Amino acid sequence: VELGNGQKALFWSDRWLQGKSLIDIAPCLYNAVNNTARKKRTVAQALQGDQWIGDIAGALTVQVILEYLKVWDLTREIVLAEERDDRICWKWTQDGSFSTSSAYRAFFIGQHPTQGAPILRKARAPAKCEFFIWLVIHDRCWTADRRRRHGLQDDDSWALCAQLPETINHLLIGCSFSREVWFRVLLGVGWVSIAPTIHTVSLVAWWTDVRKRIQKDDRRGFDSLVVLVCWLLWKERNGRTFDRRARTTQEMNDVVVEELAAWLREGFKHLQPMLAALGVDTGRSSSAM
Repeated sequence: VELGNGQKALFWSDRWLQGKSLIDIAPCLYNAVNNTARKKRTVAQALQGDQWIGDIAGALTVQVILEYLKVWDLTREIVLAEERDDRICWKWTQDGSFSTSSAYRAFFIGQHPTQGAPILRKARAPAKCEFFIWLVIHDRCWTADRRRRHGLQDDDSWALCAQLPETINHLLIGCSFSREVWFRVLLGVGWVSIAPTIHTVSLVAWWTDVRKRIQKDDRRGFDSLVVLVCWLLWKERNGRTFDRRARTTQEMNDVVVEELAAWLREGFKHLQPMLAALGVDTGRSSSAM
């Protein structure tokens, strides 16, 4: 509250004293005040003849007395402007005016942004695939490494290459099998220069970096492709782990093309140029929609 005549600002609960309320400045003293005064006593009323002192009804502990003396000193400096009304200010903007955008930003104060979340929010893919990527970027997939960390199993070996522990990043982009799948797929659509290498260790970091090197008009298609390949690699991992079946990298490439065509038929029209680059006749799919 920007103090004017003190007729609107509440003495005990509003933020009128150096940008703070007496709840913040003197919490023990505040707890010793009766409820009626907390809700109704204005600053103008409280400062007139120091009526706020009469609101104190609780036990006078040492801390209450110390806080009382502190408030006494602070209120000696207050001068009301009788010609001006109190102004309620919005503290999340510099000019004190409310805006919806500032209110939205205030919800996230103190939170750390999750890398990859803004890209995923804009990516177009079936809901189950998007949810899977959400689990990936939050490291919540039940890989062998995570199950071992939770004491659910002793072995954390990776089903595709059996070289390193099965983490979600190694599964989707780090192992030799996954990298070859990415190479074949990206070669087919003309993006082989951004294929992950042996030095690529994080899916989200790679995704965030390489999409900047793709033309803006093609980024939607690339984002969908990343979601699709990750989803199919996860399904391949599950097939090898639970069903004892395995595909080659060429078979994986064929499955990617089939799934892209299926997604196009389901309405993901931005995939049509990518399928055309792969040599797939999309005329039937587009006419069907």
